[in-house]
Amino acid sequence: MNIRSPWLLLTVIIAIGTVPLQGAIEDFKELTIDLTNEKEAGEKSTWFPADMVTVTAGGLGWDGETAASRDGWIQTKPMAVGLSWRAPSSVSLRVEISPAPVTFTMSNGQKATPWAGQAFARYSPDAMHWSSWQALARDPQKPEVRAFAGQLSVPQRERREYGDFLAEYSKLDVPWKSDEEAAVAWILKRSPDFFARSLPFIGYVEFLFEFPFQGGQRLKRLQGVAMCGMSGLHFPPKDESVFNERENLPWRFKAQ
Repeated sequence: MNIRSPWLLLTVIIAIGTVPLQGAIEDFKELTIDLTNEKEAGEKSTWFPADMVTVTAGGLGWDGETAASRDGWIQTKPMAVGLSWRAPSSVSLRVEISPAPVTFTMSNGQKATPWAGQAFARYSPDAMHWSSWQALARDPQKPEVRAFAGQLSVPQRERREYGDFLAEYSKLDVPWKSDEEAAVAWILKRSPDFFARSLPFIGYVEFLFEFPFQGGQRLKRLQGVAMCGMSGLHFPPKDESVFNERENLPWRFKAQ
């Protein structure tokens, strides 16, 4: 139950007549990609233009003329956030790509510094249905890297139908009334197109970095972090086995 939605909590308490356990949850997830490792880079990201840009021990890029560039991008694979039984409705994000662009000398003798690029982020509840890309703000405080930060948040209006479903699920005789992973599976049986029309929480995050691949300047590392706070209000599980180790697992529901 979202801490910003007391009406939902009240509905559930009235429905089942049980006092929930309280507390706050702070979560931190990190994604690091070694762009000098071809296997790791391929497993954790995709890039364009794939027919020109390669991964070597020097990093991700191409060995063209110093003054030449090719527009391109890097997109990370989905990073799971939150907990396996509760996903957040808001996350604070930061992504750093290193190194920063290096100034070079053009054929006419003038010096130029390549554009540092722009970073974006989007979210999904099921790793299939995604929000639109949202721009992250450039952080000029770390000139040695290309740093960006921002926040993704779900409007309460977008969460209302989901909250109604959770309240209804809590009235059922289930192993754990606060298990949102199980609740989502139940919701999709009743309404298979639910996530096609609503994205009520943040289960996964992806980063997109657009920039010019400058000849001879290769990227070596991409690091993204997601931080969030969630309500710890929940009801004790009827079956303790469904809770075991769930605190140590991120959101894991994926569309089939």
